[in-house]
Amino acid sequence: MEPIITVGIPTDGMPFLERNGGLTLLSNMLIGKDFHWQKSIEVLLPGEVEVVSDPEFKVINRVPLETYLQCVVGSEMNPEAPEEFLKAHAVISRSWALGKMMKVHDKNDSGKVFLPSRIMTWEDTCDHQGFDVCSDDHCQRYQGVQPIPEKVLDALRVTEGEVLISPSGKLVDARFSKCCGGRTEVFSTCWQEHEEECLDSFPDPWCNLEAKDTAEKERVLKSILKDYDLLNEGGYSWKVYVSAEEIRKNLNEKFGRDIGEIKKIGIHARGASGRVKELMLTGTAGSLAIGKELMIRRLLAPTHLYSSWFDIEQTSRNLWQLSGRGWGHGVGLCQIGAANMALHGRSYRDILSFYYPGARTARIPYSHKCTSGIN
Repeated sequence: MEPIITVGIPTDGMPFLERNGGLTLLSNMLIGKDFHWQKSIEVLLPGEVEVVSDPEFKVINRVPLETYLQCVVGSEMNPEAPEEFLKAHAVISRSWALGKMMKVHDKNDSGKVFLPSRIMTWEDTCDHQGFDVCSDDHCQRYQGVQPIPEKVLDALRVTEGEVLISPSGKLVDARFSKCCGGRTEVFSTCWQEHEEECLDSFPDPWCNLEAKDTAEKERVLKSILKDYDLLNEGGYSWKVYVSAEEIRKNLNEKFGRDIGEIKKIGIHARGASGRVKELMLTGTAGSLAIGKELMIRRLLAPTHLYSSWFDIEQTSRNLWQLSGRGWGHGVGLCQIGAANMALHGRSYRDILSFYYPGARTARIPYSHKCTSGIN
């Protein structure tokens, strides 16, 4: 029997729902929460929909797993993406979702530190209570029923029930990000202090579109990214500036700390790819070490930096230049790299073998047949 997944959905204010045929219209789903593309959108939800009292995730959607995956593949990526890429994404999305439903990837807060001189923390996909996964970038993008081209349905049909299994026989915690910037990262740089099987750090030449001319680069990105993601131009390399005043403000508002006027920022520890795992701040009223990857990205930008893989150069007394690479945490599959592999003729199994070394595919025994789109 096909499993049912429960999805927690944040809304912009109280949820506004109405039935629309066999679906439920939600007029104010919140997407991109706390990112620069945050906005409220109208979506059609399949399955059962319930309003709950959670202060953040006000709607719970119960939906068959393969229906959920149709929505995820349509929400995460442009449906015009290469077919082999869509197949790869179906497999990793299914593997990841089943892992959360079956709770095979344990929650472990060991290593989180909140001291006057050090903050070391993270947010993980297993932190949710009351549902399996959320609908936003914290987990997998789930934006309800999307227009589903035949090739997306084909990707789901071909891979139906297919998941990634680690050498020890466990479902792979199949993480993915937009662009690894040329090298993937290990699990412990971003989350708990242990490593996950098949999530290694290694060079990735596929996400580098820098050598392509503008028209070709635009063509590749438009075949992969959603319209609001295109604003970021792929994120392979980037440069931003951050001031002492901005850092002090973000530190106070986002972390409740004040170490006076910021005089120095330095790198205390890097992950295997070069991403900053722990940052050291020195101010007129003390010093503070802060990590992990996501906390550093939040500290150094109004919402988030593209990634924590950057070098620092002080350009004036209170201004620093961050020269960075990548978009997202960099663990597991790189979406731009994987799509480029597909455009160069690589199969979805080639893509999975490259980004999850040591993993094998297997099929789970449920009888759902993905023969048509959601009506």
